[in-house]
Amino acid sequence: MNKPTLMLCCAAAVLLAACGGRSEPAPAVTDAIPDTASQSSAGLVTYLSALSKATPEDKDPLDLSTFNPVQPEDTEPEPLI
Repeated sequence: MNKPTLMLCCAAAVLLAACGGRSEPAPAVTDAIPDTASQSSAGLVTYLSALSKATPEDKDPLDLSTFNPVQPEDTEPEPLI
């Protein structure tokens, strides 16, 4: 490998290592029920899918007093798969 190619590879590695990542961790699925879960059935399906993928160690009890899912009468049920 010649020197310019090696320098280019090192520069690319440094740039890729420096970008990406978050400074704050993403909130846990069980921190609170998101507002999107109460606004639409698609939001509820998304939340339940994420909740089902969480490990049992990551799940904590939730306060359901503010949870009010949408209950439309003119839509078909959506599968949770």
